[in-house]
Amino acid sequence: MFPRSPRIRGAALTAALCLAVLLLTTPAACNGNSAKTKKGGPGPPPAKESILDTLFWAPEILVEAARVGPEEDIMSRSGFSAVVNLSSRRHRVEDAASILARSVGVRVRRYGGLGSFATMSIRGSSSSQVQFYLDGVPLNDPYSGVTDLSDISTGDLERIEIYRGTSPTGFGGSSIGGTVNLVTATHGSGGSESWLEAHGSAGSFGTRRLTGAVRTSSGPLSLRLGGGYLESKGDFPFTDDNGTPENPDDDAEALRFNNDLTRWNAAGRLGAAARGFDDLSVNFSMVSRENGIPGIGSNQSSAARSERERRIGYLKLKPSPLAGRKLHIDGTAFYSWTADRFDDPGGDIGLLRQSTDNRILSRGGSVRSRVFVPAAALSIEAFFEGRNESFRPRDLLPQPSEGPERKRRTITASASAELGLIGDRLFVTGGLRHEWSRSEFYEDPPFPWLPPVEQGPVERDETTPSAGFRAAPARWLTIKGNWGKHYRLPSFYEMFGNSGTVTGSPGLEPEKGTNRDIGIVCSGDRLWKISRPRFEAVYLDSELEGLILFFQNSQHTVKPRNIGSATIRGFELSASGLIAGTLRLSLNYTRLDSRDTSPIPYYNGNELPGRPRNEASLSTELFRRCWSVTWEFHYMGSNYLDRANLAPSGERMIHDLILVLRSPAHGISLSFEGHNLSDQRIYDVSGFPLPGRTLFATIGYIN
Repeated sequence: MFPRSPRIRGAALTAALCLAVLLLTTPAACNGNSAKTKKGGPGPPPAKESILDTLFWAPEILVEAARVGPEEDIMSRSGFSAVVNLSSRRHRVEDAASILARSVGVRVRRYGGLGSFATMSIRGSSSSQVQFYLDGVPLNDPYSGVTDLSDISTGDLERIEIYRGTSPTGFGGSSIGGTVNLVTATHGSGGSESWLEAHGSAGSFGTRRLTGAVRTSSGPLSLRLGGGYLESKGDFPFTDDNGTPENPDDDAEALRFNNDLTRWNAAGRLGAAARGFDDLSVNFSMVSRENGIPGIGSNQSSAARSERERRIGYLKLKPSPLAGRKLHIDGTAFYSWTADRFDDPGGDIGLLRQSTDNRILSRGGSVRSRVFVPAAALSIEAFFEGRNESFRPRDLLPQPSEGPERKRRTITASASAELGLIGDRLFVTGGLRHEWSRSEFYEDPPFPWLPPVEQGPVERDETTPSAGFRAAPARWLTIKGNWGKHYRLPSFYEMFGNSGTVTGSPGLEPEKGTNRDIGIVCSGDRLWKISRPRFEAVYLDSELEGLILFFQNSQHTVKPRNIGSATIRGFELSASGLIAGTLRLSLNYTRLDSRDTSPIPYYNGNELPGRPRNEASLSTELFRRCWSVTWEFHYMGSNYLDRANLAPSGERMIHDLILVLRSPAHGISLSFEGHNLSDQRIYDVSGFPLPGRTLFATIGYIN
């Protein structure tokens, strides 16, 4: 990717000026009515036609230049990625789990309905092997190692970037499965632009949702505020197998109880249009959730509750490009605070009665730079991040006690280069990432029956290389390939255990993976009656080693060990296009062959749980100016819910239908949604049923 040349910029400016003149000299095309007098009578007689009133059609002007938009920049690199734009989905009642589940190569595992705990994997990885970011700010919980998708509010986002099987240079941590970046809206700085959006929804199982956003600008300052409220009883019917899945005779219809949810979220951005800066802003994001924990379907808990509150603040600095737009620099400073409360007074969820009130803190900063050398068709990117994380547990049972605190400091430095060859028809890339970490834990175990835990700091150094290429033998064809080594640092939970059943193992090594992929991308402006057609086919091959598994080491405790390994192979297919300007199609298909290769006899050779061999989704949208109808189909083949392959899960076929009515002149929309219309009773996780047929209605306003 290189900046446009002055000649190309001049041609583009000339074309834009010509288009503006043509539009300004043809008001009838915009108004749709001929001129009339103030009294409604016929207008003045037409003037005599002259050469100045004649509309001339200019020949087509072809401007060739490198694409520099965020989406084009992501898609043009050697890695395989996807961008989900959310601006057209505001009217829909869906969470991040529902949106991400439709992407190729992505698998979402949910523990309940809308807003419930959910995790995500990419290309057969575990959920802890996927790194999440909010505008480049890390989101993964250092204690559990995963990101709960229910903490993500999509109403504040402009798009979601999904990088499959790679860790881009511009993000902090290495990632075996891939990287997800949640991007908030940043437009609206300067000028007097104002904008308002609001939506209200209601639907099945006592679900209510309110969302709103406002943007205003005054002089050099711009302000964007958004927020939302979601509540649901979650009392959907399901089939209770009574804890005997092999005996259907005792199955009965039951209602999910203690599954209610209340969530508030807010986000904002204050930006300043300062001279010498493309972005100078202060941002915040907050989510507060309180919900019941019903547990497994055959033995529901009526008392277990959970509360979670997360606050994130970050400062973005992006100076204007330097050295003739050849040097780009941006920096981020961030702070994150999370309160996580859990109460299980009857011991329904775990083996013991629990009541905890934990704190998770994360703070740090990063700097990224990218320099272009047009004479050598070379671009170089460098990234540096420092991060401090801590987990402060507080137990309220059997009596209040705090600590011991877990802490980790990480320093990451990475660099990559992309070199253009053969007249920019071939680009080769290479990268190197180095991460140093220091984890600390100094206290003895709080209970005497737990085995002793090593004390003192644990330091790790990891260096991982990567390489790739991107070839364009034709304007419509791109061939890509990538190779890289990646890793995942153990979480605090794995290294230092908890106050109950898990014994820490500070000597754990990082999980490691080697990823390889190769594929083609076919795209263009038009193919027959299809606009913007795109087709992608990718073959993937991954080898994982040192996977962390838990084994019983005493009557009441388990201990994690680096003993697991696996291979994952498969391919991904995706296609999209717009037919006749009114029918939008999108198709994704993923085929995975995952095998457990660990030395444990009862695991070796098994399929990895939660990784179906076949998964596909199809979306068709027929739209006009004032209405649209969308049908979505999601197929998932059979797979297993446990590592021993003893709990199979049947295939599923889910149908969704969405109808949207719009009044563009008034900015009002009305939508109706039906999800899982065939009312299938399904599970992502053993014992945790998902809702059947669900209906929603939404009214929205945009000005």
